[in-house]
Amino acid sequence: MPAYTGPAQAQLLYENRQAFLFQNETVAAGTASIAYQLRRERGAFYPWGISLELSFSGDPGTFEVDIQTADVDTDSHFVTINTITGGLNTSYVGRLELPSFWAKYVRAQVVALTNTVAVTILLTR
Repeated sequence: MPAYTGPAQAQLLYENRQAFLFQNETVAAGTASIAYQLRRERGAFYPWGISLELSFSGDPGTFEVDIQTADVDTDSHFVTINTITGGLNTSYVGRLELPSFWAKYVRAQVVALTNTVAVTILLTR
């Protein structure tokens, strides 16, 4: 997937769907992923949250991946709501669940990454 492409480019992500923020890509520190717009479910029975699965092709070393949200799809509007810096299993996979999620747009930003490895971040709505 390309890096963040700019304002008004986010694709709509429906409930019970998945999308890749990064898909097995070598990502430079400081790079933000593409953004997705989360569809608002009309029925109150479907959860409002999202989950993210982060995986590396090998040992990433020291890393920081920020999960960012915005109500306007503009680079300067995205703010960090959570940070992943560890908690990987032996296959270099980690997860983050955000059960109450109200922002309209979401993306990830690789802030730091010591080793050159491929990064995959799967977003589930």
